Amino acid sequence: MFGDVHRDSPNHADTKWQEDLDYFRSRKDAYFLGMGDYLDSTSTTERECLGHISKQMHDTFRKDIQALQQAKIDMMADELIFMKGRLIGLINGNHYFEFQSGMNSDQKLADALNCKYLGVCALIRIYFNMANRKCALDIFAHHGLGAARLVGGSINRVAQMFEGVEADVAVMGHDHKRVAAPTTPRLFLEHDSRDGLKLRRRETWAVRSGSYLASYRDGESNYNVDACRPASSLGHVEMLVKFTRGCKISGKIKERATRREIRFLT
Repeated sequence: MFGDVHRDSPNHADTKWQEDLDYFRSRKDAYFLGMGDYLDSTSTTERECLGHISKQMHDTFRKDIQALQQAKIDMMADELIFMKGRLIGLINGNHYFEFQSGMNSDQKLADALNCKYLGVCALIRIYFNMANRKCALDIFAHHGLGAARLVGGSINRVAQMFEGVEADVAVMGHDHKRVAAPTTPRLFLEHDSRDGLKLRRRETWAVRSGSYLASYRDGESNYNVDACRPASSLGHVEMLVKFTRGCKISGKIKERATRREIRFLT
């Protein structure tokens, strides 16, 4: 999971981004989920300003702006092209450009990478094939809303997503924090054709997906410094999923149900 890249910002953490791109390329068995804000321009406020003056723009000027934004999308697509075929999809952030065609820059990036454009919020099911049986993993992803000064408040906002949806993992970006924490497990009943009705539990996780926008650099000023915001947690979040089925002890099957283990690297 990666997001809040802000690739065209003067404060983009280019070294960390390039290091992680090299790492992503090395993971041949990995799948990727984009969490929004791939480019820095344009923010919600900037889109509102452009909307107010768009009718007054000369056609040449309007085309120049759109050409600049398309060039930024092409740059981003070139850097992520190795993910093609392994991108679960791209979440829409709050930093994106709206083209005259009605498409936004995140939609165009998704088209360039031949993956799903997921909008600002998506409930995703991933199937894993194991021993002729499909095992599912559900992710509830949202770019994010609001912000908390401390990590506890930030991850609590993500945990609240479980109040209205059933999923294994809830993930947000937006506030540039990077953390994964287990939340309250969910108990449920499952019917097995061999063993009948059994009590099961679903382990759940709340995740903030990190950022690549550096807040503080020697001798540089930016809006994060001016607002005395904390430094961003640079990098991505990696989810490792492992399935095991059955456990033979003394020739007898101890457990017939598939067991799933989820771990995170931050």
